[in-house]
Amino acid sequence: MYSNSFNIKKITCLIAASIILVLTSCKDTSSTLSDVLVGDEVASRTGFYFDTVISISIFSLEKDGNYSFKERADKILDGCMQISDRYDKLLSAEKENSDIWNINNSNQKETVVSKDTFELIETSIKYANLSNGAFNPSLGSIISLWNFTSNDNQIIPDKKDIEKNIKHTDFCNVIVNKDKSSIIISDNDTKINLGAIAKGFIADKIKDYLCKEKVKSAIINLGGNVLLVGSKPNGSDFKVGIEKPFEGSSTYACVVNASDKSIVTSGVYERYFEKDDKIYHHILDPKTGYPVENSLYSVSIISDKSVDGDALSTACFVLGLDKGMELIEKTKGVEAVFITNDYKLHTSSGFPKIK
Repeated sequence: MYSNSFNIKKITCLIAASIILVLTSCKDTSSTLSDVLVGDEVASRTGFYFDTVISISIFSLEKDGNYSFKERADKILDGCMQISDRYDKLLSAEKENSDIWNINNSNQKETVVSKDTFELIETSIKYANLSNGAFNPSLGSIISLWNFTSNDNQIIPDKKDIEKNIKHTDFCNVIVNKDKSSIIISDNDTKINLGAIAKGFIADKIKDYLCKEKVKSAIINLGGNVLLVGSKPNGSDFKVGIEKPFEGSSTYACVVNASDKSIVTSGVYERYFEKDDKIYHHILDPKTGYPVENSLYSVSIISDKSVDGDALSTACFVLGLDKGMELIEKTKGVEAVFITNDYKLHTSSGFPKIK
């Protein structure tokens, strides 16, 4: 999704701790925290990064005779927060001297960035090409015109401002040099914003770290981007609830069983405001600069890597049901459920059985 901050996607995992809801029942998909835990072994940590609350919960890890579960888990969670802090400072378009801020303020000069930033920009361009621009990392100048993150100053941008800035959103203006790990923006008015993909990228990096630390079962929730590490300690799948649009965070359109997967949703119902009985939401159409207008309420992607789900959920929403589903069906290793404004669920051919 396109927004001026990272806190732009929401999905709820039914059995995690902290900001992910812990429910004692959900119709025939009842689940409790004791479902997940072995004895009292659980360690959770919350933090505030990327303009949103994040939560990481560890349920099982490889034993170490020198340390207790809690001692090891707490140290690992410290590392997760350090990773989050680093990327928060590196990838934000708003934080001065971040890699993205430096690129956007380079005045068309070559900007050397970290390998991680370069990797994410390369991935963003890949998805921009794959989706024919439906996913666009160069909408920064348009995103800055809208405000979906607070109740103040929620106004429709001036048409002239949108028409002026939309001319500077061609992602081909972003030129990458892999040898130097550098970026040049050929149009001084083109601005990068990675809010529609950054949390997925960061979630993957945190999962890599957890696996390196021999964590066997965990849930990473970066403001709603859910990434599962392994399965529950008893070997069964986690149950993940996909929110029913406009019905509140405790009402689900469906529940899927999954292990070691990413689940990311893009929907119109989390960041929006109303003017003259019309909803203006934060998923912007790269062709117009205005919120996408189609029959969709949300798109949820199941994938191995969260960065893929992040980019595809936005791209597919912008493309709409037919073209979006076509993209999913020809993209290996990903599945999707589209929810239309009549609340019907449309699933890809390999989407797991839902309840």
